[in-house]
Amino acid sequence: MSKKFVVATRPSLLAYTQTQQTVDLLRVKNPDCEFEIVKISTHGDTVTDKPLTAFGGTGVFVKELENALYEGKAHFAIHSLKDVPSIQPEGLVLAAFPTRQDPRDLLLTRGGVSVADLPSPCVIGTGSPRRMVQVAKLKEQITFADLRGNIDTRLKKLEDGQYDAIVLAAAGLKRLGKEIAESAYMPTDVCLPAIGQGAIAIECRADDAETIAMLKSINDAATETAIVAERSYMKTIGGGCKFPLGAYATVESDEVNLHVMLGNHHTGQIIRMHETSTVADAEKLGQKLGEAIIAEAEKQGIEILR
Repeated sequence: MSKKFVVATRPSLLAYTQTQQTVDLLRVKNPDCEFEIVKISTHGDTVTDKPLTAFGGTGVFVKELENALYEGKAHFAIHSLKDVPSIQPEGLVLAAFPTRQDPRDLLLTRGGVSVADLPSPCVIGTGSPRRMVQVAKLKEQITFADLRGNIDTRLKKLEDGQYDAIVLAAAGLKRLGKEIAESAYMPTDVCLPAIGQGAIAIECRADDAETIAMLKSINDAATETAIVAERSYMKTIGGGCKFPLGAYATVESDEVNLHVMLGNHHTGQIIRMHETSTVADAEKLGQKLGEAIIAEAEKQGIEILR
């Protein structure tokens, strides 16, 4: 007799698509299981006329899905990891992380022109302080304007001339099968990604051993190690998305390499650090760099908004 699992997801095309893709992976590993996907709107989905930093930041896309887990309306929920706060709610666990998609940011310009050929001044669409402070280094006379809506809406706003360029995560476009010009990718040393960008987190109740065991069937160890390092850094800093904060870890053999940044998008200040450790010390590595960057921020007068 097959077991049926109910999966909670946000209703956006991207969220639903990545949930379907994740469930397809689970079906391959668990052919005797059935899966039903239910769409649940979150606060972040319903408030579309304000920047995310204006009404809560990190966490606005997950709370309602977590409530469904608490209430027994779903066995597990699928999130974009960059939307998940660093402190895990009591009674819930991030049980699995499938193989990470491309973590890089894209700078998409109208007509595919180069950054150098953008007008001066130019308007770039993004509401992310992390992206603002890094992209501002690419060209003088950049004005940033908030950018909300699904991916197609954002691309249409660019095409219609509301912006000269926009910044989006490569992972979302790839999951939706969009073509991306190679020139649009920003290297991670130019624009360090958001913590967890490109990764998916599967959350369930901590006491649901059967669901946890099933979800672990698609966990990717290297992705999990990288995420542990990045989220340890975020937890040490204590920040969300209201000020520039980024981290990106890579894993090779038994070594994890973590790059981190913190900045002030009002003054243009950026602090970057990186260090390596063994995989076993991934969490300690994130904490160590977090403490180091806090100390450096104090020296440079950068306020950390917690």
